Amino acid sequence: MLEQREVTKVVADILMSEMALDAEHCLLGDQQYALPADDELFVVVFDDGFKPLGGTKFIELDPASENYLHEVQQYSGLHDVRVEVMSFSNAARLRIGEVAMALNSIYAQQLSEQYQIQIADRIKTPVNATAAEETGMLFRYSTHVNVTAMHQKVKPLPFYNYYDKYNGALQDGTAKSPEVTINE
Repeated sequence: MLEQREVTKVVADILMSEMALDAEHCLLGDQQYALPADDELFVVVFDDGFKPLGGTKFIELDPASENYLHEVQQYSGLHDVRVEVMSFSNAARLRIGEVAMALNSIYAQQLSEQYQIQIADRIKTPVNATAAEETGMLFRYSTHVNVTAMHQKVKPLPFYNYYDKYNGALQDGTAKSPEVTINE
C-alpha cells in the first residue's frame, strides 16, 4: 500500500529541512498567512494545478486477513507546485537558488521514494515579483516545479464472498449439501 501525503506538504518539508526554516517561515499557500514581520526568509508553497496522466485498477488479496479481496484504484498526475520566496531584506534574492538545490537533495530523493513522487530535476526560471508592501520593499521571487505523484485508493470488493454465506439451503429452509465425487 502506498504511503500518501499531499505533494505540497512534502515539498514544504524538504524546503524547511534543506533551507533551515522553521514552521513559521515555511507555509502552505492555502493557509491564511500574514507577511513576515522580520527580515528573515519566508517561503510559501502552493499547488497551482493538477493534470491527470493515467490510471489503473486491479484486485489484490487483503494482506491483513488473507481471506478477502480488495480493489486497488491508482492514478498518476502532474502537480504544478509554486514556491514563493520572500523577505524584506535581500535574503530572498540571495537564497532563491537554494530552492533548486533543496529539491534535488538526497533528503528530497528519500522523501520522493517514501511517498512515491518524482520531483523534476529543474525548476522553472524564477520570476521577480518584488513590490512595495506596507512599510518597505518586499523582495518576492516565484518559481514552479513539476511533481509527478501516484495516488491510490483501496476498498473492499462488495461482491466478494457474497455467495459464501449460502449453504445450499432451499426456500423451505432445508439444507442440501452438494454431492462431491472424486474419481481415482
